[in-house]
Amino acid sequence: MYMQRVSIYPEPDKVPEVRTIVLERVKARQSSGLRVALSEMVAGTGAPQFTVSILWNDLAAFEAGRKSDQADADFQKFIGKLSGLIRKPSDFDILEVLAPMPS
Repeated sequence: MYMQRVSIYPEPDKVPEVRTIVLERVKARQSSGLRVALSEMVAGTGAPQFTVSILWNDLAAFEAGRKSDQADADFQKFIGKLSGLIRKPSDFDILEVLAPMPS
């Protein structure tokens, strides 16, 4: 299993707006069956920061999801909305999950 992690760094005065936009996108993706979560850093040197985490069964599923996003007009609109609200480019990581959290 693999986890895609995207860290989003909103401008300090845009945190509520970014939270709303990202939460709406995450909920829509959850309703479509994607295993995705949203977290918010509430303390630390990187705050304010949101992290979107998506679980993929394998790298082929990740690649299919990436290609789907590239062709998705809603995804492009989502990225466009965020671009003027963030203080630096998003960070992107792929991690191999070695021991998943128990249910």
